[in-house]
Amino acid sequence: MRTTSTTQYNSSESGSLPPLEQVREDVWALAQPMARSYLPYSFTYLLRDTQGGFHVIDPGSDSDENWANILAAFSQLDASPADVRTIIGTHLHPDHIGMMQRLREASDATTQMHFVERQALSGQVADEWGAASAEKPIQWGVPDDRKLEIRRMADDLPRLVVPKLDQSIDDGEKLQIEGFDITVMLTAGHTSGHICLRDDSRSLMYSGDHVLPTIHAGLGLGGKTVSNPLADYLESLERVSEYPDYEVLPGHGYRFVGIAERAAASAEHHLRRVREVADVIGSTPELSTWQIASQLTWTAGWENLKGFYVYSALAQTDYYREYVENLMVNQPNPGRPIEPG
Repeated sequence: MRTTSTTQYNSSESGSLPPLEQVREDVWALAQPMARSYLPYSFTYLLRDTQGGFHVIDPGSDSDENWANILAAFSQLDASPADVRTIIGTHLHPDHIGMMQRLREASDATTQMHFVERQALSGQVADEWGAASAEKPIQWGVPDDRKLEIRRMADDLPRLVVPKLDQSIDDGEKLQIEGFDITVMLTAGHTSGHICLRDDSRSLMYSGDHVLPTIHAGLGLGGKTVSNPLADYLESLERVSEYPDYEVLPGHGYRFVGIAERAAASAEHHLRRVREVADVIGSTPELSTWQIASQLTWTAGWENLKGFYVYSALAQTDYYREYVENLMVNQPNPGRPIEPG
């Protein structure tokens, strides 16, 4: 994996906000600050079509500061929100689409997301998490002194102004942007309707939170799904790995080349935990989700996970266990078959 932006890389290392940066003649990356997160910013991408109209990918968190940032970016480009034609969301998280409704109202642009995300948003995912957080501490075997923390998890989530969504976009669909050749790729895992956008005319991949240069995506952080988020994610990683020479424009971090290499690292990151789960439940299958999670290797350290992050770790542990159990049903006496790649 090789960075393609020294400026973005240096900002990522220092935690500072990178300036508006031109990626191609008609593509710009705008960093938008994030509140209540260990990540300092997310990226908004501005695309200018051959008619002078703009198309915005992931407008970022909703705040007056970020609104001022996007207005300043358009001003630098001799444009305004009135020039925006479409607003596309890669997935339903507030740091990516929080600004969508405000920008839609200022521009009368058409908003677009995958239909699975539209369905999840109509069900108020944050409300579902809030309701689930009341039951999950018991289901997961959370110790009494940590149950309240899990139940309050929903209060720590950034608030999302649910946008009015005008159009659903689906896997394989071409975006209608003059001068661009952008294909929608369903890349489920992080959320069930997450998409990447592949621009074959410029060899660019807008990866949202699917593949990131500095962290690995959490799984199952969207609407309910009947499939296993890890299985979905591994399949999605294989899909994007077919474009190893494309420059990746991620939701966080910095631009880079080498998506196949990074995808392999992300797969191994999760499969290592799967192997740990297999070892734990192989010897003591009756352990609770909390007991299993506490024995796994977490990047920040299990003891340092609080609030939403311990909730996410517990949810992912459930997905890992389900993945292992499904594998054992389909492959009786598999030994240790869960290998990277």
